[in-house]
Amino acid sequence: MSALRRVRSNNSSKRKSFRQKQYRRKTNMMKKASEYSKMCDADVCIGIRIRETGQIHILSADTSGFWAFLPLQLGSYYPTPTVMTDRDLKKAKEDTASKDPL
Repeated sequence: MSALRRVRSNNSSKRKSFRQKQYRRKTNMMKKASEYSKMCDADVCIGIRIRETGQIHILSADTSGFWAFLPLQLGSYYPTPTVMTDRDLKKAKEDTASKDPL
């Protein structure tokens, strides 16, 4: 009985660590794209679709509006895409910096 619990716990922890790694990589990729947009004065749009869940995450670091059509096209998609801009990333970074006392 306890061996079965250990196996379930182990599978659960593997799944959790995989999700954490997936989240970190997605976040870092979006940060890098935003940095590239600022440093190189480029319009950047990144779309990430998680195959398992169908969830779509979009980053649009675009001052000219060149990529504005993309969220509109995916508006009827389910689950609803998560759309972020480079300003959203900057605000999130400032919020976490203000919470961190160091």
